[in-house]
Amino acid sequence: MTYHKIDFHAHYLSPGYKKYLKNQFNDMGDGVPTPEYTIDTTLSIMDQVNIDYSVISISSPHINTGEKSSTIELAQEVNEYAAKQHQNYKDKIGFFASLPLPYVDASQKAIVAALADDATGFTLPTNSRGIYLGDKRLDPIMQTLDDNHAIVALHPNAPGVEDPTVTSQIPAPIVEFFFDTTRTVLNMLQNGIFTRYPNIRFIIPHAGAVLPIVAARVQNLTQALNHDLTDDQVDIMSVMSNQYFDVAGMVLPQQLPTLLELIDSNKLLYASDTPYTPTPAVLSLTKQLETTGLLSDALKQRIFMKNGQELLKK
Repeated sequence: MTYHKIDFHAHYLSPGYKKYLKNQFNDMGDGVPTPEYTIDTTLSIMDQVNIDYSVISISSPHINTGEKSSTIELAQEVNEYAAKQHQNYKDKIGFFASLPLPYVDASQKAIVAALADDATGFTLPTNSRGIYLGDKRLDPIMQTLDDNHAIVALHPNAPGVEDPTVTSQIPAPIVEFFFDTTRTVLNMLQNGIFTRYPNIRFIIPHAGAVLPIVAARVQNLTQALNHDLTDDQVDIMSVMSNQYFDVAGMVLPQQLPTLLELIDSNKLLYASDTPYTPTPAVLSLTKQLETTGLLSDALKQRIFMKNGQELLKK
C-alpha cells in the first residue's frame, strides 16, 4: 500500500463482548458470524494496509444487554480491555469508549473514566434498543460529551423495530445499517443535537450512508409537509458541512463522489471496518481508494492521513 493511514473505524472484541454475542445472539449478531479476534488481528491488518494508527471500537450489536447492571458491567469490561491495548501499544492503538446507553448517570461516569484512561473519544450506536440519539432522555450525556469537546463516532445498529418479513433474508449491515445511520442523524437534527452541542465532533460512518442522496430532499421539501419545523430542524446541509465522515465500506464509484459534492473534504477519514470486513475485502477496498482516478493525490493524502492528524492533533 502506498499511503500511510490513520484508521477511525476498526473494531475489537473483548472477552466479555464475545461472551455477550454468544449468549444473546448465538454468535450471529446482526446476522453476521462473530469473527475471530485478538489484538494481533488489528496489528496484522495495520501492517498489511500501511496503517500507522488505529482507533479501535466495539461494533454492533450495541452493548445494551436489556438489563441495567449487566449493561454497565459490559461497558466497563470493553472499555478496560481497549484501554489496556492502548497502554500496551500507545503509538499504534487508540480507542473509542462505549457507553452504557440509555443509562444517564452510568454513561456520564463512563465518560469521565474513559477520558482518565486516555480514550480518543466515544462510540455511540445509532440506537440503543430503540432509543435514538436525538432522544431528550440522552441530553445529559450529550452535554457531558459537549463539555469535554469529545470526538464521537456513530456506529450503525439494527433498527429499533424490524419487520422480519422484509429483513429476514438480508443481513442488517447490508441495508438496514445505512437506513439507521440516516435515521439517527435526521433524528439528531430534528432535536437540535448539532446546534445545542456544537463542541462534539461527530464522525458519521460509511460515507454518510443514505444522507448524500436524501439531503437535498430533507433541506428543500420537509417544511412543505410539516410547517411546524424550523429552518434549523431541516438544515441538513449545515450539519453535513461541519461534521466528519469515514469511508468504511464500498464507497466507490458512486457514494463518495456524491458525498464530496456536499461536504468539506477536510472532514473525510479513512476507515477499514476490520475485522467484520474480511482482510481480503479491506485490502481490495483500500486499493480502490488508493488507485482511483476520481480523487486527486492531495485528497487521498488528506483522507488517509492528514485529516486524521488534524482531528487528533497528532
